[in-house]
Amino acid sequence: MSTHALCGNLGFANRVAMDFADKRVLPREMAREYLQAGARAIMQMWRDLEQAERAERKSIA
Repeated sequence: MSTHALCGNLGFANRVAMDFADKRVLPREMAREYLQAGARAIMQMWRDLEQAERAERKSIA
């Protein structure tokens, strides 16, 4: 997933949070899709971080 796509997906999740905070409610299906996109972005960044840590450990060893 590209950095642009990651940021876009996090933006979708942010929109749900902001709408919720402002007492606006997105249709459930849309909110669910946006939150799932945000979750996928977070999991991808987590995997990227773990991969970078493994690579760093290998370079030190």
